[in-house]
Amino acid sequence: MSCHTFIPTIALIGGIGSGKSAVAHKVKTLRSVKVIDADQIGHEILIFPEVQQKIREQFGTAVFNSHGEIVRSKLAKLVFGDEKQHQESLEKLEEIVHPEIHRRLEQEILLARSEGQVDAILVDAAVILEAGWKDLCDQIVFIECPFEQRFNRVTQNRGWSSAELTKRENHQLPLSEKRKLANGVIQNDQDLDAAGLALSRFIDDLLKRNKLDK
Repeated sequence: MSCHTFIPTIALIGGIGSGKSAVAHKVKTLRSVKVIDADQIGHEILIFPEVQQKIREQFGTAVFNSHGEIVRSKLAKLVFGDEKQHQESLEKLEEIVHPEIHRRLEQEILLARSEGQVDAILVDAAVILEAGWKDLCDQIVFIECPFEQRFNRVTQNRGWSSAELTKRENHQLPLSEKRKLANGVIQNDQDLDAAGLALSRFIDDLLKRNKLDK
């Protein structure tokens, strides 16, 4: 493939537990796509010495374990909550980690594009709109899933209570707002296969439209 081939970058957004990663990986079984997981990048940058140094300066040693590693659950307690100090702490944390995540996302997208081996790049980044990373993507797809199902998922996978889910979502844009800003909506309420196919068709439409525009 020439490096001039159009490879769309699609951000997957939706509520917590809506199955963004599952849908992205389903598409990977159907066709050649690169999946970039912003959450995973977020975990990886917590190992960077310069990030750890800034977090230590901002939040002290209480969020580190005896091996000098950041304990994400301790950090989460400081930044997620209804108090003003939670909000301020979250903003400080985002000031430290968001530029690093943005840089890594940009690198991975450029690398996938330059290799030119895929039909599309799927960016699984829950806070892509809130963090102002929208410029990295050509299209935004909203993965729709009812609250009950999302709640069941986060209870099983993360051990969260419904209060914890609500608390975390309150720090993101309202779902109705996210849905409005999306270029497409995919239902993931019953059948993962159907959701994967729908996203694969969305990619086909983008590639077809691009050919017609030329």
